[in-house]
Amino acid sequence: MSGVEDFSGFEVIRAAMEVEKQGREFYSTMSTRAHSEMARDIFSLLAQDEIAHLKTLENMVPKYQDGEFWENEELFLPYLRRFSSERVFPSTEQVEKVLRSNQPDCQLLELAIEAEEKFAEYFRLASEHSRSADGKEAFAWLAGEEERHAKILKDRREKLTEKL
Repeated sequence: MSGVEDFSGFEVIRAAMEVEKQGREFYSTMSTRAHSEMARDIFSLLAQDEIAHLKTLENMVPKYQDGEFWENEELFLPYLRRFSSERVFPSTEQVEKVLRSNQPDCQLLELAIEAEEKFAEYFRLASEHSRSADGKEAFAWLAGEEERHAKILKDRREKLTEKL
């Protein structure tokens, strides 16, 4: 959690925007690679949801923006880069391996659930450790959204396994 304790709401929102962009890219790719229509549909829905999250975050910027700009861009950019698709979202190699398996769509859903749960836990802990009220609020909102995505994915996984 090093460093996130002092992040303002603005900085949290800015970092979250990077996460949402990468999530959209991941889910868009999965929507074209999944085998079943049900899996393609859920990944497409989540890609659209990431776009909606990005718009929500953009609309939140004015709420947190006053006096909250990061003064030292060189210190903040490495934090943003930590949210690379290889770090939290499954790597291309992981996805390719899953696509060659017996039940690729179920395993793709598992990869996505794991990523969403990691983000939710990270943001929940960041909210608990944040010393900034607006940072705490922004992290808590993000944790809730990631938990909602994990639930959607779990529900679809159950429906998909019922069909198999």
